[in-house]
Amino acid sequence: MVADRDWFPIGERVYREGRRDAESFPPLNDIEAQRWWLGGFGAAWACGPDERSVDEVLALTLKGRAELLRQLRSHRAGWGSRRVQ
Repeated sequence: MVADRDWFPIGERVYREGRRDAESFPPLNDIEAQRWWLGGFGAAWACGPDERSVDEVLALTLKGRAELLRQLRSHRAGWGSRRVQ
């Protein structure tokens, strides 16, 4: 089992290395793991030269994982919430 904060470097690696294996993505309905993962992914994107929006890159990265993309996008509206909206 991956600790929540361990998802941050995993999210970074997904962006930087293009990893797509199942273990590289946070579980559905786990808001804490998703936030850590998204933080790592977003930090790596922000440090890179990519001119696309983080949402565009996220959507391409999560192609075929529509429910995870939906849940990650839901974090935008409720950063103070402890549950997926």
